[in-house]
Amino acid sequence: MLAKREKDRVKWSLLVIYGLANTFEQWCRVLMPFSQWQLRPRPSMFDTLILNSIGNASVVLGSLLIAQLIDSIGGRKTAIIATIFVSIYQTFLAHIQNYYVFGIWQTLLMLNHMPTIVEALIAQLVGEDGDEKERSRLMMRLTIPMSIAFAAGPYCAIQVLYLITPVLTTSQTLCGITNFLTVLPLVIFVLPEQNRKTPATIKLPTVQTYFELLKSENFLKTLMFIVIVTAPYTAYDQVLRSQLSTQMLTNPGDMAKLALLLGTVTLLVNVLLLPRLQNRFSPQSLLLGSMVVLFTSYVYLSFVTDYTYLIFGLPFQIAGVCVASGLLTAQLMGDVPRMHMGKAAALNRIAQLAATTLTPLLTGYYIDGAETKILCYTAAAITAVGIPLVYAKGGFMRQHLGQLPMRSHTE
Repeated sequence: MLAKREKDRVKWSLLVIYGLANTFEQWCRVLMPFSQWQLRPRPSMFDTLILNSIGNASVVLGSLLIAQLIDSIGGRKTAIIATIFVSIYQTFLAHIQNYYVFGIWQTLLMLNHMPTIVEALIAQLVGEDGDEKERSRLMMRLTIPMSIAFAAGPYCAIQVLYLITPVLTTSQTLCGITNFLTVLPLVIFVLPEQNRKTPATIKLPTVQTYFELLKSENFLKTLMFIVIVTAPYTAYDQVLRSQLSTQMLTNPGDMAKLALLLGTVTLLVNVLLLPRLQNRFSPQSLLLGSMVVLFTSYVYLSFVTDYTYLIFGLPFQIAGVCVASGLLTAQLMGDVPRMHMGKAAALNRIAQLAATTLTPLLTGYYIDGAETKILCYTAAAITAVGIPLVYAKGGFMRQHLGQLPMRSHTE
């Protein structure tokens, strides 16, 4: 067991690693449309969404492997493996010009699970003392580096293109190399080895434990709420990001301002507003409030396509998603014993991405290059259905995070 000072150092290091990993992921996502535009044969909007779905499907399948690695060889070694493979993926992504090779390259995202690894490590680290309240608070704190990443990642990508060189491969390669040089040393030299009574061995993933977790009604409800919140947002984000890429070519300064605006708004919400709301309202009430904000933002965004009007709706959308996902992640990870933290984090990741994988099947044939109205209507409808579900089925979330009971990690 780590001393208090050492444990605090590891906690802060995990937040830094989480923020850096998300920053490089956002950096890569901003450049993704440009990488896809240079492919031959040139993909249509539907083909582009198919490529994105291959990546998301790979992440979903990789969740099972990552969870097994976390629970068998430990989070530190798993983080090393994930960082190496993701850095390779990001470094050479822009060098690929064949559509089919690009699709195969997307399968490397099976190991793109640093958020899952960090969530599991935090849950295990705090779980050693059985302090579930601290674990929930720290899970909520992950939204802060995530908020910074939403601003820092796109800003870095745009600035490299605008100030250093307009060559896509340079910015994308720099993203992967910087990821390798910053995240990997932190993982190697800061994260502790997991203490084990038996030698660590890699075992094949089994589904039995996942079915055991899913037998919990509250756990299953939380996963359902995660899908309802994140699926509409990520589907809209995929299409909008491709459309805004043309804006980046003509007005890179505007895109940098938008990235900073979105990151600043979510940072202020998570640092200043959310703690005060948590002291007054239960997680269920906060989740309902964030979903109302999301519904309103989708309705507003269905009427606007101009950049000037988007900057008024997108901050509310991303703030609502960050608050809701942070609440649900804390709820999900606080409902399982320490020995299954890796699998719970994997199921959280799967829930966030599974519905997104179906985006081209649901919307690809109905959305052209300048039309997102149908997608906004669909997102608003899903969110509208979710609000009464959370109200009726989310009673188990009524307890304040600060009043959660204490539970030993051996339970």
